Amino acid sequence: MEIRVQADSNNTLTVLDLLEQQGFSLPCNCHGANVCGGVQYDFPCGMIPKESLTICLPDTAASTEISGLSLMQTPDLSIQPDSLLIDIGTTTIAMVYYHSTKKSTFFSEVFANPQIAYGADVISRIQYDVSHPGQHTLHRELTDCLTHHAASVLDRYPDIALKQCLIGGNTTMIHLLLNLSLQRMTGHPFTPEKPDHFSFSHNGISVYVLPWLSAFIGGDITAGLLSLSFDTRNDTCVLADLGTNGELVLCHKNHLYTASTAAGPALEGGGLSHGCPAVPGAISEVSLRGVMPRIQTIANKLPCGICGSGAISVLAELLSQHYMNPDGTLTGKFPETGLLLAKTTTSDITFTSNDVRQMQLAVAAIAAGIDTLCQEAGILPESVDALYLAGGLGYHISLEKASALGMFCNIRPERIHCVGNSCLNGLAGLSAASPDLISLQRRLTTQAEDISLADNAFFQSSYLSHMSYLPL
Repeated sequence: MEIRVQADSNNTLTVLDLLEQQGFSLPCNCHGANVCGGVQYDFPCGMIPKESLTICLPDTAASTEISGLSLMQTPDLSIQPDSLLIDIGTTTIAMVYYHSTKKSTFFSEVFANPQIAYGADVISRIQYDVSHPGQHTLHRELTDCLTHHAASVLDRYPDIALKQCLIGGNTTMIHLLLNLSLQRMTGHPFTPEKPDHFSFSHNGISVYVLPWLSAFIGGDITAGLLSLSFDTRNDTCVLADLGTNGELVLCHKNHLYTASTAAGPALEGGGLSHGCPAVPGAISEVSLRGVMPRIQTIANKLPCGICGSGAISVLAELLSQHYMNPDGTLTGKFPETGLLLAKTTTSDITFTSNDVRQMQLAVAAIAAGIDTLCQEAGILPESVDALYLAGGLGYHISLEKASALGMFCNIRPERIHCVGNSCLNGLAGLSAASPDLISLQRRLTTQAEDISLADNAFFQSSYLSHMSYLPL
């Protein structure tokens, strides 16, 4: 798609600024500082044009604002929804119009979180927010986006009469939604604010915001725990959200052990040379057993990059096909310029030695996190009865290849289950009753023990061990 941008008269607006004015948010982690390489186009995001110019964006970038339309379900006009369920992710937002008693979906959409223009992860969002006190930019970006999308649906279907809205999200996203200060989240001990309530009325609709358990275990995880009945189970199970923050919860003997592993953005395609989210065209599976790599893309579209599941697949293939030694070092078989996965009309999609390193760090972080929670509970990973994988990565990941890398410790593959969006599942379950969220938070907080991994000696040892693929 071609976009015409006009240089501003004062020559102060960058290409990124001018594109954002027209509603196009590019994945730019550094917000125009020319240091992240995330934009991946033939112009620097921080360039200030002196005259008007035409910019060509691939369809995936040009449709960022309306990407949810291609993911929408066809409205089921036989359903009269009474609830709006919202999962606010760092990268994407999902909205579901739901009938709480019939347990049926009328309509759903997924679209980009507009805050991504200010940073790819929660740390950069926090830094931006606290460095611009009083501006509330990220709060407005989020609330305006939610209002716009909800209004567009309600305008199209005026017979919808919503009674309630239930919202889940990580702790930072909920702080920004409620316009709470993030100052105490900038450093150790990372203390969230304590709002007086998590429910309120807005335009006659009851709004319920799922409470967080800690700075890094947010309301989205709370909803996921409830969807899997972690608060009442007697078996031993783990919920793992395989994203940038790597949230983990172990349930053992009616006690919850929680941790955040800070796996980094690589599991979601971030920080890789040609990484991308799990969108149509993303390379999700790779085989190196032939002369040339064989790839599989999401929706069988032309390749546009490699997502987290594809990167895990590459890492496992590098190990099995002797591009990588069991100790994690690369062999001479690995090309110096990187492994060529696919060619496109604009560039080559490669997997470099730095990409290998980023994935090793991410996989080791998840494995060491699970290992540490089990150690805290006094059990071995192989005694876990069930491991539930939440998040988009679980849809496409090869459990066999991830297990070959030791990503899930010694938990047997047949005990691993992909549950998709556990946050929305939990919100749907709660929609049938008006939840007492303060009591819910108090009860779960009593059950939960947050394990800090930053200064945990066992975690550090396990982390280093999982950087190699030798038998433990």
